[in-house]
Amino acid sequence: MNRVWVFLFCAVLTACGTAPVVTSPARIFAERSHRMALQAIQDGRIESAEGEWQQALRGYQAIDDWRGQGMARLGLAQASQRLGRGVQAEQALMPMLQEGEFLPDQQAQAALQLAQLAVRQDLPRAEQLLAQARLNCAAPCFLVVQMDNLAAQLALARGDASAAAQFAAQALDGAKELPAERAFSRRLLAEVALQQGRWHDAESQLMQAIDSDRNSAEPIWLLDDYRLLLRIAKEKGDIALQKKAQAHLGSLCAAIECSP
Repeated sequence: MNRVWVFLFCAVLTACGTAPVVTSPARIFAERSHRMALQAIQDGRIESAEGEWQQALRGYQAIDDWRGQGMARLGLAQASQRLGRGVQAEQALMPMLQEGEFLPDQQAQAALQLAQLAVRQDLPRAEQLLAQARLNCAAPCFLVVQMDNLAAQLALARGDASAAAQFAAQALDGAKELPAERAFSRRLLAEVALQQGRWHDAESQLMQAIDSDRNSAEPIWLLDDYRLLLRIAKEKGDIALQKKAQAHLGSLCAAIECSP
């Protein structure tokens, strides 16, 4: 599963001097839904978050708040993607690339999320969307690590291990405060090493990714990790490692209803 974890925050309303802040019921509704969506994400209630983002989007549309609409669309797409609803995620994001009222940084994030949705079905479209995301993201771009990881993923899909290693190494170097992205970079480097027959390096990088993903406690990331570990074990002919990977995959799939 692709990872784009950009945090979305509700704007804080503050008084200017001693003048009272007058907030309309429509804005209160939009921002309440926004806050509830963020809380639902924090609690792991993704379906609830999806519904709250939909409410927030309608609320921001009603008051012509395009910044709020952008945040709500990005949050809605992330929730829908995590629920496996790729079509709905794309429907939430596409207007952000078609309307000029959204902030450039929000458009960059929308293009990046769309690229991640397209990476396994339409490689040329994913590459085009990544280029658009880079173009829209003002320097210093706050999405550069995520973009480099996606570029590495695309390079792997093209069979260009050298470019994949370069992009993943850049992302790893820049992700000092982004543990989820660091783990993804290491998993990509493990895939590069596997393609090149460097099984020891592949296992070493992947085990570091697994340690980090355990701390993040995201089942889908761990599922990807252990599936890759199983591939490495089979390439090595390491029976003990195969059994270890299969045990972890069996445990995960007993909880999240997947196929090892």
